[in-house]
Amino acid sequence: MELSFGQRIDPESGLVECWFTWGALDAIKSMDLSDKVVWMFGAGLGDVWLAKRCKELHVVERNAEWIYKAQELAAPNGITNLHYHHRPCNDCSGMDKEYCEIPIHVDVVINDDAYRFEVIEKALTLPRPLILVVDNWMQDFVFYCPKGEELLKDFKQEIFPCTTHTDHEGNCWKTAIFYL
Repeated sequence: MELSFGQRIDPESGLVECWFTWGALDAIKSMDLSDKVVWMFGAGLGDVWLAKRCKELHVVERNAEWIYKAQELAAPNGITNLHYHHRPCNDCSGMDKEYCEIPIHVDVVINDDAYRFEVIEKALTLPRPLILVVDNWMQDFVFYCPKGEELLKDFKQEIFPCTTHTDHEGNCWKTAIFYL
């Protein structure tokens, strides 16, 4: 399997990790998520890795092809706690309420797809404590959002930059973890 820039394989499990900065992945690996329900926006090759670390993983994905790809990895790895929610829409198409809906109690929200600002707003309405992971945080060309930064400024946060990322104009790829 060919990995993209910044992706890595967990040396312990042999599984592809979520496509976050390595510092954020190390922080997530240090967390005990075994009794946590995780709600993630955006499917990927790391879904199986994350599902093995938590009680339940719910993944919202706009693209059916990504769901099929990710499901193909789940079955041979004995994953039974991974649930996909197909919500086809385009970012900024006015479907943020439908896309951002979280109908169950969750402990962790991962924001790595469409409607990133609206996902932050939604996370702020959920019961706490809550961990919010935002990939591509304040990154040029992907998600540079001063309004999101303002909403989250008073919460404990860890920002993990990828120092080797070069496709930017001063604001590199970062994964942020907020403790709400």
